[in-house]
Order: sequence, then C-alpha cells, then structure tokens
Amino acid sequence: MNNDLKLALFDYDGTIVDSAIMIVEGAIAAFRKCGLPDPDPKKVRENIGKPLAVALDLYMPAGYDITPEQISEAYRDWYAEQGRLGLQNEPLYSGMIDLLYELKANNWLIGVATNKSRIGLINGLAKHNISDIFDITLTTDENTPKPDPAMALKAINELNIDKKRCVMIGDTINDIGLGVNAGIKSIGVTWGYNEKDLLVSAGATYLVNNSSELSKLMKKIFQ
Repeated sequence: MNNDLKLALFDYDGTIVDSAIMIVEGAIAAFRKCGLPDPDPKKVRENIGKPLAVALDLYMPAGYDITPEQISEAYRDWYAEQGRLGLQNEPLYSGMIDLLYELKANNWLIGVATNKSRIGLINGLAKHNISDIFDITLTTDENTPKPDPAMALKAINELNIDKKRCVMIGDTINDIGLGVNAGIKSIGVTWGYNEKDLLVSAGATYLVNNSSELSKLMKKIFQ
C-alpha cells in the first residue's frame, strides 16, 4: 500500500455532467417503446442516481404487464443509440474539467463510480474528450450499485490506496451512502439532483456549492 497516494472518486451524472434532460428524454422514450404512458418528468428527475431498474419501479404505472427490467433494457438501448449518434445532451458543469486536471497535476488518482451503464459512461467521456484522465472507472455493469460500497472498495484495492486517503464526491444520497458504507470521507455537491438537507442526513462529511469550493477543499482534505 502506498500511503502517499490519494484517490478522488467522482459520481458522473449530476456531479461532472448535467444529464437530467437526457435522462428524462430517455425514460420517456423507453416507456413509449414498452407501450406505457409517459412518466412524470419530475419523478424521473427526483430518482436520478438510483439504480435504473429501482428508479423505474418507483414511477412506472400500475396495471401493465411490463417489468422494470424491460423498461431498463429499452432505456439502455435508447441511450446507447444516442451515444453512437453523438447526441448525448450532457453538458459539463462549470469548472469541472479544470478541477479534474488540477487534481491530476497535484498527484491525485481520480476515478468514476457511477450507477450509469458502461456504454453510457464510455460515450459520455468520449464526447467530452476526458476518457484518458481517469485512473479507474466503475459502473453497475460490473459492480453492485451505490450505495453499496463495492465500487469504492474495488477502487481502493486495485489502486492500492489507504482508505483513509480516499474520498467520494457526488450529488445524491447514493453517493454519500457509498462513502458511509465504505468508511471513507464523502463530499456532497449541491449543484446536482439532491437537496443539501438530504446530503447532510445521508452522512456527507462536507458540502460544496461550486467547483471553486471543491478545489479549495481538495487542497486541504487530507492534510
């Protein structure tokens, strides 16, 4: 174990990119493909960050012979097609690219731990030309979804990091829950999809309101 290394694990949707518009569009497209009435966009947005099949189960209508897994598959097909066509509507949050490169310049290892699919993450990182900046990327295609600690523990093990020098950064209670369950520090970002009070109640070690605050915190978090 290298005690000099530091690892920053980032959530993707709602933390690095604003994907709410695309996620809502994808949910509507998937429901229509499965012959279901359109979901409530507000409900879709409220459940961003949860494992897809779980989120779908919370707002799919009753009385239809369709499973969350079938809708999830339709959603993933739609999302992958948007990626192939270069149509992802997932703008980067202000300052995040600069922050990622700043961390690398200051000898951080950085990773992504997301409940997104592998193909969705691959397409998103490629579109923003940041595929090569991450030392590890973890998705639900290979790991148990957050808030289970599996992604963090895998990253810590594979990168040979002291867990006391690992931090999870995300915008939802699932991100904070991963940090709590893995026994690592967590930073709740308030520009994403969960309110401050939720992040605090989930056990966030810190809260930040913008990338500048996050940059300042990262400079001193393990001093």
